Amino acid sequence: MSFFFQLLSTLFLFQTTSVIAHPPQLQHHHPAKYQSSSNGTASPVRNHGKRGLSYNDATLTAPFSLEGQHSHVSWAYNYYSYPYTVGQDQSGYNKALDFVPQLWSTAPDLTSVWDSNVKASVADYRTEAVLAFNEPDLCGDGGSCMNLSAVVTGYQKWMNPLAGTLRLGSPAVTNGLGPSIGLNFLKKFLQQCPDCQVDFIAIHWYGDAANSSDFENHVRQAYRVGGRRPIWVTEFGTTSGTAAQTETFLKTTMKWMASSPMVERFAWFMDKPGNLINANGTGLSDLGRIYNSGV
Repeated sequence: MSFFFQLLSTLFLFQTTSVIAHPPQLQHHHPAKYQSSSNGTASPVRNHGKRGLSYNDATLTAPFSLEGQHSHVSWAYNYYSYPYTVGQDQSGYNKALDFVPQLWSTAPDLTSVWDSNVKASVADYRTEAVLAFNEPDLCGDGGSCMNLSAVVTGYQKWMNPLAGTLRLGSPAVTNGLGPSIGLNFLKKFLQQCPDCQVDFIAIHWYGDAANSSDFENHVRQAYRVGGRRPIWVTEFGTTSGTAAQTETFLKTTMKWMASSPMVERFAWFMDKPGNLINANGTGLSDLGRIYNSGV
């Protein structure tokens, strides 16, 4: 998986993700405790907050959800079906966090390991839910670029068999505007796949830091389009605004989502240096501390 880029189109503003399309080496691990300069060695502690992490590097999950932090971060995903991907050191994932596998697309190297990776994640990482395809309504810059019929067929083949065992998330759509993207894509998927088991709706949102009201309205609209199913905002972030404005946006939207019965889980984009992690990768940034324990 490469790192991620911002995309500004004439139709919409959003930010998307890329994928590592390679199977990991399945192993059992005992992640090292995160070393905190202020508290010495801190142990991971489970909690049941709505907040989650979208990440590429499993070791960067370690600074979250530690004893004494009063963290609200309880889960994580990496656009893949196992906490580690091929070529990565198979250690460092914070086991206080429930892992949520995602089938990024129906590429053969992803589907060939899907079942085995999900089973391993259930056994080792308390997996209770899975995510379907990442931004199938977007081609380029991280979107899985799948036509609607491929999404329906792929969901029926790879997601539906897990119904009743795990909770199933919809394809994660952008907040793009147009007849075949964003919530319109989601609406058509639900219409064309009435036999698909969809337990919650996954959406992404990107926009200006001053647009917290637009964010809230988008979540409400997704809740209606999704048939009043719970919402998972699996990516959200700002495309413009100062650092202070972004902090205000994050605080405002997190407070709203924490109190909203519509929103079940959410994940800021993303857990990486220069964002939730400080620039040198040694601990939480100011924004990361707000996300981990603030509000």
